[in-house]
Amino acid sequence: MVAAGATSPCPAASLWSHPEALNGFLMAVTEDGYVFYVSPTVQDYLGFHQSDVIYQSVFELIHKEDRAMFRSQFLWPADAAPVSREGEQDIHPLPGEKFLSLSGTSTDSLQHQPLDDPSYLERSFVCRFRCLLDNSSGFLELNFHGHLKFLSGQNNRSEDGILMSPQRTLFAIAAPCQPLTILELQDKTFLFQTKHKLDFTPIACDSRGKLVLGYTDSELCRTGSGYQFVHAADMTHCAENHVRLMRTGESGLTVFRLLTKEAGWLWVQSNARLLFRGGQPDSIVARQRALT
Repeated sequence: MVAAGATSPCPAASLWSHPEALNGFLMAVTEDGYVFYVSPTVQDYLGFHQSDVIYQSVFELIHKEDRAMFRSQFLWPADAAPVSREGEQDIHPLPGEKFLSLSGTSTDSLQHQPLDDPSYLERSFVCRFRCLLDNSSGFLELNFHGHLKFLSGQNNRSEDGILMSPQRTLFAIAAPCQPLTILELQDKTFLFQTKHKLDFTPIACDSRGKLVLGYTDSELCRTGSGYQFVHAADMTHCAENHVRLMRTGESGLTVFRLLTKEAGWLWVQSNARLLFRGGQPDSIVARQRALT
């Protein structure tokens, strides 16, 4: 992801190899808002699968009042145009001050800036991201800490064919502002998440779900409706909430039995939500809690 010879993308570089070791998730966002990378642990904090976030616009996830502030992290220097959550107008420079937008700025011009001073590249800010988890009220406040780096090796060209300079990319750790309580940490061992097509055919299941249910990816996501894993006595109840999900975007809490690989039945409490892409329903994400 980083060109050979480049410096490490963040102070805790080893975390990029072991993202599960930190409280939060890793994210790399280019200056045009393109999510170049996000660690799989994003699912534990936002409820989105890695594939739902990577290669998408980050601004679709950010609270509308925080988008201007997030954009300002790519301005040069970072403190030239402070942006508040309350207004897009704050993105303009203050009287008597100037800033350089990194978009379209040549590497030569940036060489005249004190790039060897890491404080000019360091970024630390708070931003609200959309969250699918039940205890988030729709958004989760995250503390971002990281650095701006050149994303080399893209070889992007302008419309007239001119080779553009490498994009600045924010490599950061995003951690919840409110740490998880001991009870929430214990509950995480009983939570797992599945992703489905609109007819509820399974597409993906996280590692905890595969451990709880005992299936491999190929076994769980084989051809056929997800209802083949639901107890016959619970199908009508699940189907009613499926209809509600398609109508309102959320199923509400549903308690039912899932078939495990050992041919046993596991009671789960589930809440499913629609994921949209391009303004249209795209898939379903279900957050399951194993009941003991």
